[in-house]
Order: sequence, then C-alpha cells, then structure tokens
Amino acid sequence: MDNSYRLREHGLRITGTRLAVLELLQNSGKALAQTDVERALPDQADRVTLFRVLQAFEEAGLAHKVMDAHGVARYASCASTCSSTLHHDVHAHFRCSDCGDVYCLENVELPKVKVPKGFKLKESHLELEGSCKACA
Repeated sequence: MDNSYRLREHGLRITGTRLAVLELLQNSGKALAQTDVERALPDQADRVTLFRVLQAFEEAGLAHKVMDAHGVARYASCASTCSSTLHHDVHAHFRCSDCGDVYCLENVELPKVKVPKGFKLKESHLELEGSCKACA
C-alpha cells in the first residue's frame, strides 16, 4: 500500500517528514527511539517535529509504542489493519539485554488471559528478554 494513501487513510496530512518517518519505521527491523529517527533522518526535521510525527502516528494507528528497559519510548510500524481506535497487531516484544534494541515478534503466539469477573482488559503486554541475533 502506498504510504501517501496510508497517511490519508489515517486522517493525516501528507508531508515529506511524515513519509520519511513512516518509511523508516516500516523498513526497520526493530522499534526505534526518537533519537534513532533523528540520527537516521538528520536533515528531515527538528526534534520537536519528529516527536509530533511519532505521537501523531501512534494516535492515528500507524505506529505503536513500547517502552524499553530505561523507560525510553520506542516506535514500530503498525499492521495495515490498525486504526486510531483499535490496534490489531497485538504481539510480543523482545528486548535485547545486551544492546537494548526492541523487536516486534508478530509470529509468537500470545497466551490467552482470562481476567476475573468485573474486570475489563484493555491492553496486554508480553516482553521477552535475552540476546538478539547480533549480540548472541
């Protein structure tokens, strides 16, 4: 699917910065911190603009946020079926304890969780930790 179309479909204006960030997230094999985006796209936009783009992507359902071990937000591209009201890409995350990188594991089956009567589950997170391929 064309990224211009994806931005429009999610209610976002098409800008060069948004297109560059979306392409970067889609082509990265891991979740990226804002500083990673800044380093990868040094001439694209300033820090505040990139922060706003990442926030807009999360709110629109184009990216999801996962916190790393140091409390730093990292962003990864969402599934094409996600929207601002519902994320369909529920999956585990793998955090490398050596380099700190965070990876989405879409093919790992998540356990079914039954919450007690009267509770309503809104989100669940499964984080696995170990060494990534590069560090192993």
